[in-house]
Amino acid sequence: MQPNVVQQAVTKPLFDPSYLSLLNPHTWSVVGIVSSLLSLIFIIIIIFCIVRMFEIQAYDKMEIKHEIHEALLRDKEKARNENQRWTYITTLVESPNESDWRMAILEADSFLEEVLREKDMTGDTVSELLESAKSNGYTSIQNAWDAHIVRNKIAHEGSEYPVSQIEGRRVIILFA
Repeated sequence: MQPNVVQQAVTKPLFDPSYLSLLNPHTWSVVGIVSSLLSLIFIIIIIFCIVRMFEIQAYDKMEIKHEIHEALLRDKEKARNENQRWTYITTLVESPNESDWRMAILEADSFLEEVLREKDMTGDTVSELLESAKSNGYTSIQNAWDAHIVRNKIAHEGSEYPVSQIEGRRVIILFA
């Protein structure tokens, strides 16, 4: 009589790991060789990554120095091209003294007059120059008018006309 399939499965193991004998020296030599090769490969990869990381850091450091140098050159060029008079006016308006705020407004009005004359506007006073600018197509001069009115109050009323630093800054922005 032949044994049926269930009896064969119970009597014989499905997997026979006899070839994986842990006491076999050949198995350990193969494991040693494979692990040594893998370790060598990973050490080479680690060394490559470290060298590449240092190269990237050196490049980044060089790039940052270059960008800083370029930014400094741009700042120098900007400072060279910046209007010295306008810088003086903004320095005055940031002063803690009320007299400096008044002076900043007067200087800004004088600067506006020079700019209008450079643009070939005609007139003897700033008011006439602003009228000339309006008739020549400059439509957005209302801020200059408002600032000039404050300047006139300062010039005619003197210290009777109160000027705060906030008002001085607002007027200087109108001139800008």
